[in-house]
Amino acid sequence: MAHRLLAQVVVTGAKVFGRAFTEAYKQASAASATQGSQQAQKATEKSRDGDITLDESCKILDVDLSGLSLEKAQGKYDYLFDINSKDKGGSFYVQSKVFRAMERIKNEIDYLEKAQNESSSDKSQTTKESSNEK
Repeated sequence: MAHRLLAQVVVTGAKVFGRAFTEAYKQASAASATQGSQQAQKATEKSRDGDITLDESCKILDVDLSGLSLEKAQGKYDYLFDINSKDKGGSFYVQSKVFRAMERIKNEIDYLEKAQNESSSDKSQTTKESSNEK
């Protein structure tokens, strides 16, 4: 009689453990898939050439993302790069961060200008084609 009870306890425990393990595996795989897609999204958000995001670059140079212009960013860059020079007792690390931030902003501005030029050339090409059809 005791053997039968012991066997039932072992079998029931194994079933419960198996179900719990299966459920935990499903949750872990779902979380892993979600995390993978988030990492892919962050990778595309990173710069086209470096490891710094546009938002981080704007924070380093203290420029507003909405009113981003090369002149403003260049002014902040010149000031921060100069003040952090080794000659003035500054930090090479901070100077490097400032340089990378400016590089990222320049890349973004170039990319936006190219995209704008392509869209305007596409519009002008479409306008020419429609006027030729008339």
